Amino acid sequence: MGKIMFKSLAMTLLASVAATAALAAPMQQAHQIDILSQTGMGSKGWFVTPAKDKDWEKWHYAITDLDHDGNVELFKAKEAGLDGAAYIQCEEMDAKTLERRWGVYLTGGSDYPDIFSAPDSAKNPQIYANPGEGIYYYIFDSVKWQTEFENTTKTYAIRLIGDLLIDEFAIKKWQLSGYDGTETNHYYLPGWLNSDAENHTADQPPVEIDKSRYDNLLQEHLGGGQIQQGAIGWMDTKELLTQLQEKKSFNMLWDSYRAFK
Repeated sequence: MGKIMFKSLAMTLLASVAATAALAAPMQQAHQIDILSQTGMGSKGWFVTPAKDKDWEKWHYAITDLDHDGNVELFKAKEAGLDGAAYIQCEEMDAKTLERRWGVYLTGGSDYPDIFSAPDSAKNPQIYANPGEGIYYYIFDSVKWQTEFENTTKTYAIRLIGDLLIDEFAIKKWQLSGYDGTETNHYYLPGWLNSDAENHTADQPPVEIDKSRYDNLLQEHLGGGQIQQGAIGWMDTKELLTQLQEKKSFNMLWDSYRAFK
């Protein structure tokens, strides 16, 4: 169940910090993954079966630790395809209750990223990290094709701090001329980030900016930090279903976790 919020990021972070503080000390990761391997199926399971969604094959799964606190998460994303809706969710293990908890907030923008529309950043996102303050943002692109000669790329910063916080912070529109093959790029600041706007809401139009500012929007939006290369160990959805049904999924989940960084 996602919630769309357009309040200040600071207010959302305060609420999420309180939720994070309730988590106990991290369990042994192998123990956490063993629990996940046993709780994927059923009405309350984390795997989206054909009975839950006819487009179940569009869901992708990985074991992560996006906040680097030692409690693993079941990170899952649904690709939009041609006529569907994208979605992402992150279910973190609660060391106290041994259950999964999650919440999703669109803290900037109004769309969930279709991260599998940009396979390279889905697999190897950039990380904007400030380990001293426990801050880790994972950067994903989402590409939507208007025609075969035109697309729009939106870039998102995703952070887990109790809940999953999603910020859209940059937009690029690409066009290819059908006459001479000339490529044209236009760069935009999402409307909700426009400091000149009277109301910071999702329906504010984007503001065109130059490439120099576009290239620095990550630092402008997130502040000080180091850019690192991350990795997400996405699993094959059909194979994962088979392994869960046969109660043999532990190794697959463990390998996904080991691929994460």
